[in-house]
Amino acid sequence: MGGFKRLVPSFAVVSTGAALVVALGVTSLAAGSVRTPQATASSEREAGPTATASESQQRGPRGPRGPRGPRGPRGPAGPTGPAGAAGAAGAAGPAGPAGAAATSLWAVVDATGTLVRNKGVTSAQKNATGDYQVIFSQDVTTCAYQATLGGPTTGVFVGQITVGQRAAIPAGVRVLTRDSAGTANDGPFFVSVFC
Repeated sequence: MGGFKRLVPSFAVVSTGAALVVALGVTSLAAGSVRTPQATASSEREAGPTATASESQQRGPRGPRGPRGPRGPRGPAGPTGPAGAAGAAGAAGPAGPAGAAATSLWAVVDATGTLVRNKGVTSAQKNATGDYQVIFSQDVTTCAYQATLGGPTTGVFVGQITVGQRAAIPAGVRVLTRDSAGTANDGPFFVSVFC
C-alpha cells in the first residue's frame, strides 16, 4: 500500500464526464421520438378499427328505402330440352259399332243355273253350256265383279271362270265356266259385285 499513489480526479475531468452523460441521455430520447415510415404505417393499422368505429358513430340515421326500379326486358328463350320418356299405354277404348258389309250384291249358283242363296239378286239362269246370267236388283254397270268356281256347299270344282257386264242389261252380269283345258263346261260358282 505504501508503494501506490492515490489519484484524485480533477474538477475538469468530472465536468467533462457529466456533460457526456447528459448528451447521451438527450440523444436516446430524440431517437425514441423519431418515427420511421414502417412504424407510422403499423401504428395507423393498429388504430384503424378505433378510427372506423369513431366514424361509424358520427354517421346519421339510415334513410328510407328507395322505390323499386322498372322490370328489365325478358331474356331470350333457352334451347329445347331433351324429349321425355314415353308414357304408359292407356286403357283400351270401347268397341265401335259394326261396319257395313263389303258388298250387299252376291250370289251362289249351282251348275244348272239355279240360284241357291243370294243378297240383292233378282234371278239367275244358264243360257248355254258353261254360260250363265245373274241379274241384280240395281244397275251394276259402274261396279266391279268377282267370280270363283266352287260350291254351292262343300263341293270343289276345278277349272276356269270369268265374269263381265251383260250386254244391254244394266243390272246383269255374264259368267263363263270352263274345265282345266279351257273347254266350256257347266260348273257351280260364287259371284259378287262391288259398287
